Amino acid sequence: MKRNIELIRKLLLYFEDKPDYKMVKNLELEGFSKYEVQYHFILMDQAGLISCERSVSSSTADRVIQVYPFGLTWQGHEFLEASRNDTFWNKAKELVKSKSGALSIEVVMALLISMAKESVGL
Repeated sequence: MKRNIELIRKLLLYFEDKPDYKMVKNLELEGFSKYEVQYHFILMDQAGLISCERSVSSSTADRVIQVYPFGLTWQGHEFLEASRNDTFWNKAKELVKSKSGALSIEVVMALLISMAKESVGL
């Protein structure tokens, strides 16, 4: 399964809008399967974007089978703040994709921060 940076951003926005810090189970997002959502929860956990409870394999303790997220981490909030402006977000995605052919969260985030600094004269 491919990583979908748009889905990651949508999930971050979902958690920001969530009124509580309760565990989320079986989240359904229009246009995405439950397997895509769950896979991206695991990726977001690995990237330190969400806080969650992990379910691991009984035979391989370091293999995460599923995660049950609660909310955003500091890093998740930081990424979301950097990607909030739709104009910057779309410009950064296109620029990174055209130059490297792939979307890396770290590269997109660095570019978004650079664009934000530039817009305020830093």
